[in-house]
Amino acid sequence: MSVSQYVPPPSVVPHNQFDTRTPLQQVFYWTPEQWEQFTCEWVRMRRGEFGYLGVEVLGGTNDRGADVVAFMSEQRLNGVWHCYQCKHYTDDLTLDDALPEMIKPFVATLETSRTLPARYIFVAPKIHPRLKDMVLTPAALKDRFLTYLDGRTKPVAALSPQTRAAARALAESTDFSMFWTVNLDEVLEVYSKSPLFASRFNLPPTGKPRKLLPPPEPQVNEARYLQQLLDVYQERFGEDLATVQHAFEHPDSGEHLGRQRVAFFDAEALRMYARESIAGDTYEELQDDVLTNLIEVAAIDYPSGWDRLQQVLKASGQMTLTGSPLLHLFRNSQRQGMCHQLANVDKLHWCKGGCR
Repeated sequence: MSVSQYVPPPSVVPHNQFDTRTPLQQVFYWTPEQWEQFTCEWVRMRRGEFGYLGVEVLGGTNDRGADVVAFMSEQRLNGVWHCYQCKHYTDDLTLDDALPEMIKPFVATLETSRTLPARYIFVAPKIHPRLKDMVLTPAALKDRFLTYLDGRTKPVAALSPQTRAAARALAESTDFSMFWTVNLDEVLEVYSKSPLFASRFNLPPTGKPRKLLPPPEPQVNEARYLQQLLDVYQERFGEDLATVQHAFEHPDSGEHLGRQRVAFFDAEALRMYARESIAGDTYEELQDDVLTNLIEVAAIDYPSGWDRLQQVLKASGQMTLTGSPLLHLFRNSQRQGMCHQLANVDKLHWCKGGCR
């Protein structure tokens, strides 16, 4: 099954949170401007592949057939560049659709300082087989285009005799392997590997977080939440547990501390997964929602920091959250770990009056 036909399984689409239409079905409801922006995002993902120095959207009434342009030198459209012609049709893009557009780069080269693009790519959701076959045989495409220029269609008739003759001469000397076609499936071969894919099509992110094990020695990025836990243990057990090592060696706090570190790194794994798999600040937004749910629980008076910690951890597993594309991955261990992430930046505190 192609990516454009992908439908997320029901098991990862809770409460209609994600779009159950395929990408191909969604695209047909887009505006031409949305299709241009989508194409631009895809072209920018290919910067390294083609050595693009820049990618711009030119689409408009006077774009001269260049909706998205990508250039390989500082000369930009006066140097070597690629032209992406975006066509958003309900039906397949046909040869009859393409031929009038193919006139534009030749006329633009005659009437402006632009060079002829090294590649002229038609990007459409679906490409008609005849157009694709013709583009795969550049010599046949060239013959068909020259015949078209000799005809009486409206786009050709709109040219002055001088411009038509000059465009024909330029076309005769041009290698028609410059023309390419790309459909949605081909675009998604690249786009589906990007963090933009899930958010663009409102689909659940694929895969799952990689397991992160707590390193034997505490890391710098653990310092604050570990100190808060040490304060809790000292308050509860009445002993001077000055270091994490002391807490690990204590018969009552050691196992508890180990579980909290596992939870913290489970949450860190989810944070890293979100950063790599979903565009935007999805994880931070989820943290904000969690904090909103827990801050009032933490604000209640408790006999000790230990009691506050336990009640907040318990509440983290009971709260109902909506709207985040990460919810189907948000297990209890990660919920508890997020509590420690919030404590790590002093958004949650366990000991009343603030800890050390």
